[in-house]
Amino acid sequence: MKVLAMAMLLLCLSHLEGAVVRREAEAPAPNLLELYTHYIQRLSDVLTKELPEKMKAEEIKTQAKVYLEQANEQFAPIAKQLHNNLVELFTQLVETGKKAAEQ
Repeated sequence: MKVLAMAMLLLCLSHLEGAVVRREAEAPAPNLLELYTHYIQRLSDVLTKELPEKMKAEEIKTQAKVYLEQANEQFAPIAKQLHNNLVELFTQLVETGKKAAEQ
């Protein structure tokens, strides 16, 4: 009895597997026109949506770079003057310390 049930199960499974394979084989291959249409649609999407976003990002990068260069030009003299003032302050502190040590 068990052998008969196993045989029936095996027969059903092989029949179902054959139906799946047959169904996959019957699926039509993509048409060349459909592939071409899909390619043109994708190209259109890239040109109208993705490319402007990338260009906008590049424009923002360029504007940020220009802003940083302008800020650097404005702050460079101030930073140099601050550096000179600090060096002068430390020099005076060292000289004052030496004078105090001598006395």
